[in-house]
Amino acid sequence: MHDILIIGAGPAGLAVAARLREPTPSAVFTDAEHNRYQWIQKHSGRMNLRPRGHGAQRSKCSVVNNHKYGIGNKDTTSNLDIQVLDSSGPGWLHSWMANFAALGISHLRSPMFFHPCPRDRDGLLAFAQETGRCGECVEIANCVGKSMSKHRRKKKVAQGLEIGTTVRRRDKGAVALEIDERDRKDYFTPSAGVFGDYCADVVGRYGLEDLVEEAQVASIDSGSDFDEVDLHHKDETTKKIFKVTTTDGIIRFAKVVVLAIGAGGKPNMPRELTAAEKEGACHSTQLPKQVFLAPRMMQKILKRAPTAVMVVGGGLTAAQTANQCIENGVGHVFMVMRSALKLKPFDIDLDWMGKFQNVQKATFWSADSDEERLEMLLTARNGGSIPPRYFKKLQAHVANRSLSIHIHTTVVNQTWDEQRRSWYVETDPPIVDLPPEIDYIYYATGVRPDADGLPFLSPLREKFPIEVKGGLPCLTQDLAWAKDVPLFVAGRLAGLRIGPDCGNLEGARAGAERISWAVEDVLEGWRPDGGEDADDEYHRLCHRVGSVNMYESLDGFE
Repeated sequence: MHDILIIGAGPAGLAVAARLREPTPSAVFTDAEHNRYQWIQKHSGRMNLRPRGHGAQRSKCSVVNNHKYGIGNKDTTSNLDIQVLDSSGPGWLHSWMANFAALGISHLRSPMFFHPCPRDRDGLLAFAQETGRCGECVEIANCVGKSMSKHRRKKKVAQGLEIGTTVRRRDKGAVALEIDERDRKDYFTPSAGVFGDYCADVVGRYGLEDLVEEAQVASIDSGSDFDEVDLHHKDETTKKIFKVTTTDGIIRFAKVVVLAIGAGGKPNMPRELTAAEKEGACHSTQLPKQVFLAPRMMQKILKRAPTAVMVVGGGLTAAQTANQCIENGVGHVFMVMRSALKLKPFDIDLDWMGKFQNVQKATFWSADSDEERLEMLLTARNGGSIPPRYFKKLQAHVANRSLSIHIHTTVVNQTWDEQRRSWYVETDPPIVDLPPEIDYIYYATGVRPDADGLPFLSPLREKFPIEVKGGLPCLTQDLAWAKDVPLFVAGRLAGLRIGPDCGNLEGARAGAERISWAVEDVLEGWRPDGGEDADDEYHRLCHRVGSVNMYESLDGFE
């Protein structure tokens, strides 16, 4: 039986696994407290602890070795039995890296302090400096000390572009956001190579190399009376455990399950494609599983025959898909989106990341209902958007007449001609120069979260039904499915508790922090003695948050 079973080996899954193996996380320890922790660890087992402000001596206890499953314990974190399942491949970030390769992505969209490592907020920046690869990082424009002038703002609005770099204040209305100049070093974006190597360094640092197994989950159930449980564990099964069955028929048991599968829904498509239509269209999520351009498309390009492709969507993936088509030789790309073209450095507005982020997050977390939080989440994300750096690439293609962008336009009819192996497409409003034959359609329309639509959660939903708002489950504050059901959810499906950044790297790390604390409490309940006594719990928490004077622990030191 595993202590922890993580489903999903993407950034959110890696963030959880690394946090469970990290004894001194940056979310809990400052730099000074890191030093303090190392000092206490060195002298563990040879000192008395006395709570500050209390005259009475407490019983001796070891700060580091007083419990079996301490997530903050360097000596025991490596003893946690962690297993990771991922359907895309046998390694960490397999699907993530495949997407980067399929779309030719050279750099991430996120800043340097967005990464899955729990130890150091500046870990990725330090890695780039240490390895001499800062030159591979690109500055993110219009963030630090580069607020837009009124003239530039009016010009962009006149062009039909929405500018997502403002925040509303009661006294001044909408004002331009600026990031402090001292934070300039953080607002660079790493190359895919730097980020990949850093994640590999994180995997090696925490000994996570052999945890991932390629398997697709078929069902997750919870109970205490499973017949398949090993007799060695029968005495333990008075507590509820999870039974996880994969499509190959293998059954695994775990005390805790962490779901880190992204949005968990189906791709946004106007309708299901028939088998014949799949020859001429796909959703962007399918690109890592196939060649980017269909063989017949490549043949036409090699023959220098005219080619036309339509990309449906107005976000970064749509822009990357259009750019990749043109760089692979497609004659003309029609980029169609139902809304205005939105330019934003990140997938959420700067007021959720800059110096006003605490105000925004506090408002979100203190909302009266999940409906209110869902509305705030949708408003903050506001659909797909394109960073200015990528928009410059699109502008160059438009100037070369290889790309045309059509805003406020929808596809009203699409018919696949099996003989000609092309599409006949009608739009509203009509596109004047749209050719009668479109060779291929890419849907870069995102994935809608759908907790109710996950088939492998059916047994759990039947036994422990919970509310779902906008496809997002109404989790506990610890990101658990329910109070007594230690199935934890990381990533985008935890949006109603984490906030609008739930789907990016920062949200993955924030979710991992919450989950790790809750997992520790769950595993403590599996100890033979039922967990720590109140004194041990007091001492452990005090030292973890650094609220005890370091020198008080010298009392009675021998």
